[in-house]
Amino acid sequence: MAWFMPSSVPSGNAMQSGIERYRQSHVQAATAAIDQDQLPTRRPIPYTPPGPAPPGQKHQTLTLYTISPIPEDRLEDLREEIFLQLVQFNITGRIYLAKDGINLHLCTPIEHAKDLQLSLQRLVLDRFGKGPDGAIWNFSCEDPGERVFRKLKVAVKTQLVADGRLGAWNIEDSEPPQYLEPKEFHSILDEVGDKTLLIDMRNHFENEVGRFKTSVKMDCTTFRENMDLLDELLEGRDKSKEVMMVCTGGIRCSISGRYLKQKGFKDVKMLKGGITGYGRYIKSNPGIKSHFLGKNFTFDGRRDATNAIRLTTTSQTAPTPIAICSLFSVQTVVKSGITPADLTVMK
Repeated sequence: MAWFMPSSVPSGNAMQSGIERYRQSHVQAATAAIDQDQLPTRRPIPYTPPGPAPPGQKHQTLTLYTISPIPEDRLEDLREEIFLQLVQFNITGRIYLAKDGINLHLCTPIEHAKDLQLSLQRLVLDRFGKGPDGAIWNFSCEDPGERVFRKLKVAVKTQLVADGRLGAWNIEDSEPPQYLEPKEFHSILDEVGDKTLLIDMRNHFENEVGRFKTSVKMDCTTFRENMDLLDELLEGRDKSKEVMMVCTGGIRCSISGRYLKQKGFKDVKMLKGGITGYGRYIKSNPGIKSHFLGKNFTFDGRRDATNAIRLTTTSQTAPTPIAICSLFSVQTVVKSGITPADLTVMK
């Protein structure tokens, strides 16, 4: 059954082209396995080969995650179903499915953006339930140039985010943290400032180029390490005291917040929509002074550093406004030879 029916439908040739590329990927994967005298243990990951966007076509990037149990025996079918629906409409990006939910980063022709959002929300509701966290959306700015993903890939993972705690907490029995709208989060920082514990669950690559003034930085390179440090940081803390958390889009806080709730912490709060959502709030309220200094580091490889912002070791003391569309890859930082402490982001 089709769950994505955009108001503007591509030609039959375009739809057939997308499906045919998908079928070819299956044939290629199966042929390679046979050539090596190996039978595939699972269906190949659906993907389309990279291809250019139609000339003049504008795009919007969308991200969504929901923390909600999905039966493991449904994951493979759901993966193929999602792919076959989206590939017809020149939608590209990455979608990850796991038994603890769904996480997607998509780039869609601008005319399909609203229909895609509504369709995916229906899918979340109809196919595996809304889940206690609902569907958390983030939107980036319109991109009049190249689309930021050049292919569509849908994959099944063991976990949405590898936290190194398989079996340490149970998603079905866990409670989500309290989600603070950006306005409420901003008001709390206005009132209490450094008198509350605000933990930045991002990696050091990210918080070196932008962070909230009063946040506790994690000097780690992986989420697994962050979770270990989180245990150390909160060891012996009164579990009735408030713990606030931030991350880029919210998924890491949703997972770590549930972990803390299951460990007995009573008052766990997180910024809904993450720093990206806070950036939209600040942008739409220009008279408000931001508590975030620097740039919002998105390191999912959607765009190379040279196409978004440039790095420099020149000292910069004045805070820069939050950047909604500043995207660059962690690989660029590592290969540059610049240490995280030296990073300064310039427009």
